[in-house]
Amino acid sequence: RGPADVTGIDARQVVRMEPHPDTSDFEPNFFACVEFDRPDFPWLFTPARANASGQLRPWLCLIVVRDQEGVAITPASASSLPVLRIASPARPIDELPDLTDCWAWAHGQVAAADTSTATVRAALGGATELSLSRLVCPRRLEPDTSYVACVVPTFALGRRAGLGETITESDVTAANALAPAWSMGPPPPAPPSPPADVTLPVYH
Repeated sequence: RGPADVTGIDARQVVRMEPHPDTSDFEPNFFACVEFDRPDFPWLFTPARANASGQLRPWLCLIVVRDQEGVAITPASASSLPVLRIASPARPIDELPDLTDCWAWAHGQVAAADTSTATVRAALGGATELSLSRLVCPRRLEPDTSYVACVVPTFALGRRAGLGETITESDVTAANALAPAWSMGPPPPAPPSPPADVTLPVYH
C-alpha cells in the first residue's frame, strides 16, 4: 500500500496535539506538533526509500496556516476528505513548508532503558505506551494570530486520493509517481514560480 490507497486515517491514532484547539496562550518558542500511537506511522505508506544520507520523506506532514482571507476548509463530502485551499490574497509560499525538508520534522520516539538495538526493538514490540511518532511544523507562531493546523499528504498521489480523484495503475507506476503534493517552484536554474493556489485534503 502507498499514499494513493489512503482516503483517511483513524482518529484514534492521534494521541496528542500541541497546542490544543482554540489555545490562546501557546508559548512562542514552541513548535506545533501532533503525535501518533504507532511509532512508524509517518513512514507507513511512504513509497520510496531513504536517500544516500538516510533521509526518508514521510507520507504525511503537519502544516500550520494563518487563518486569513484566501484560506478556507471545505467539509468532507461523500468522495473527498475535508479540503484546505490556500488562494489569493493568501500566498502558499508564505504558508507551506518546503517538502524537501519534511524528513527532518517526522520523529519516532521509544522509551527504552538504553539505545542498544535489542532494547529498542523490545520496546517497539512491547506495550504501546512505550513508543510513538510525531510530526512537527517548523513555523514560529506569531502573537495575536489565529492559525489552522492540518495533517496533509506529502505525495501528489496521496493528495489526489484524498480529494477523491481516480488513480490508475499507470499513475502509480509512472515516472512522476513520487512527485510532491506541492512545490515552491522548479529546481534551479529555472526561475522560481511558486504556486498561487494550493488545494490539499486534510487527514486531521
